[in-house]
Amino acid sequence: MADRAIDHPLTPKRRWFLKTALAIGAVGASLGGLVYWHRGMADDKLTEHGRDVLRGLAIGMVGPMLPTEPQAREAALDAHLERIEMFMNGLPTFLKGEISAVLGLLGNLPTRKMLTGLGKRWSDASEAEIAEAIETMRMNPLPTTRLTYQVVRSVTCMVFFTNSTNWPATGYPGPVEL
Repeated sequence: MADRAIDHPLTPKRRWFLKTALAIGAVGASLGGLVYWHRGMADDKLTEHGRDVLRGLAIGMVGPMLPTEPQAREAALDAHLERIEMFMNGLPTFLKGEISAVLGLLGNLPTRKMLTGLGKRWSDASEAEIAEAIETMRMNPLPTTRLTYQVVRSVTCMVFFTNSTNWPATGYPGPVEL
């Protein structure tokens, strides 16, 4: 005689586990494909999505130090993105790939929403929304999200503050003459 307790609808069965595993695998593969499709760099050049993410991050992290006049601000942002591209091309291949994947996560709507709470493209977001998204990453209880924040902050700030043309805007007079 069969045990009827095993047939209870709340008792998970092997097929349920297999279906769940397949569903989770399909979602993971889809997100992974989107991240690859929206990655930050391809052929040693920043992609459209990578530029969008890095432009938004620059506005959120170093925006107060950028020029206020619109044409000068755009020129400064474009120069910053060019320097980031040069910086990224100087990194080891594995590190460049990892940063490209992080940019892909932030360029892809589902993963950007999970990491930052930002439901629109970086270029469509206001400065306040960008600041809130960055703060969400910075204060997130998950260590991986905080690590994502630290990576993008490090890249953005390293490239910005090592550019001597930005020093006057930051109040740094330059190296001391010896």
